[in-house]
Amino acid sequence: MSEHTSVELGERLEELLEEGRAREASALLESLHPHDIAAVITDLAPKLRPQALLAIDRETAATVVEELDDDIRSSAIQSMSPEDAAAILGEMYTDEEVDILQELPDEAAEAIIEHLEADEAAEVRELIAYPEDTAGGLMQKEIITVPASFTARDTVRMLRENAEQFAEFPVGYIYAVDEENRLKGVVTTRGLILCQAGATVQEIMEEAESVPAMMPAEEVAKQMRRTNFLALPVVDEAGRLLGAVLQEDIQDYELEESEEELMQMSGIVTGEEVREMPLFRRASRRLLWLTAKVILNLIPASVISSYKGTVELLPALAVIMPIVSDMGGGAGSQAIAVTIRELAMQRLDAREFMTVVFKEAGIGLINGIALAVLLGLIIGFWQDSLSLGLLASVAIAGSNLVAVIIGGLLPLILRRAKIDPAVASMPLLTTITDVIGFWLVLGLAAAFLI
Repeated sequence: MSEHTSVELGERLEELLEEGRAREASALLESLHPHDIAAVITDLAPKLRPQALLAIDRETAATVVEELDDDIRSSAIQSMSPEDAAAILGEMYTDEEVDILQELPDEAAEAIIEHLEADEAAEVRELIAYPEDTAGGLMQKEIITVPASFTARDTVRMLRENAEQFAEFPVGYIYAVDEENRLKGVVTTRGLILCQAGATVQEIMEEAESVPAMMPAEEVAKQMRRTNFLALPVVDEAGRLLGAVLQEDIQDYELEESEEELMQMSGIVTGEEVREMPLFRRASRRLLWLTAKVILNLIPASVISSYKGTVELLPALAVIMPIVSDMGGGAGSQAIAVTIRELAMQRLDAREFMTVVFKEAGIGLINGIALAVLLGLIIGFWQDSLSLGLLASVAIAGSNLVAVIIGGLLPLILRRAKIDPAVASMPLLTTITDVIGFWLVLGLAAAFLI
């Protein structure tokens, strides 16, 4: 659907909803693909989004809600009556249902849960008790289980009798369990088709690699990548089967984590902001970061202040200082990015300080010399001063060397201190490289040129 068409549909839908012509609005929406419906609803005024979702059938509405951004869907669901919200959420897989409920205030979530069917409400309450970033928080309850004592014939009969229900389950693995629902193994479709009808599940099942419910999501993701399974069964401390984490759930988790990390590195401390959020909440979240930046910036400013006389005697230093500090920050940020990535990939331990120092020092020396020659020549010819060119060369080489070492080490230090490197590394690096850059330029000038 083109952007022009989407705008036209949005305007038409808004007109129908405001005039109370729900039947026509329903016909308009149901002629579209769920992804396109989500795009149209996103462009609506917030007050009309719940009406649009309620204008279509519940199954389609559930699919559309899953396509909406988190803030839009939680706002729309919260604006509905608990009964209407429960009717839509009840059409979703349990993991997605719980994700949405966790975005709502506790009172609103509980009111919706109370309108779910009893069995579903019990499952939701079980899942919502797990932290969001654990296997239990990511798993879903829609899995196929079969007693290990069943024969292949019994299993096929059971699958056929529940074909309508099982057809909606996202993964075709069949998990074998004992009388106490303890996980015994996994039966593949291939194994079930090729075996003798009288063979028992115990005989044809394969070993199942499971994860404990409280395993951190990062560890689940690593295990998922290693095994390349479409799903991993989740068990409790006694080995009882609770559900399964799907590969797509892990991919969604990692995407959300990377988006949140990007926002935090940009100064959004909570890792989440959209422009539909209340103005003062957005302002306060940004102000916290900016206030910290002001305080940190006072440190390099004090360095300049202490060399005020030097700057007055050599105004050209005001040209060199920002170049040296900025290049140091750029070099350090590259080292930070590499360290954070290696930590995430478990290719680097948080205690390997000297490994980082030696490897970054080599890069710092090579690039520092290259930049020193370049900047020295530019400043020397520009200011017609060999001494200023040499000063700029030494300052940028020293700044670059120190910056890459500090940039490589900062994430390790912060990780050891249990501080998120993605949040704190860049502002600290900027302060440190500014101080080092200014101090090198001004200190060398005061010592040798004045």
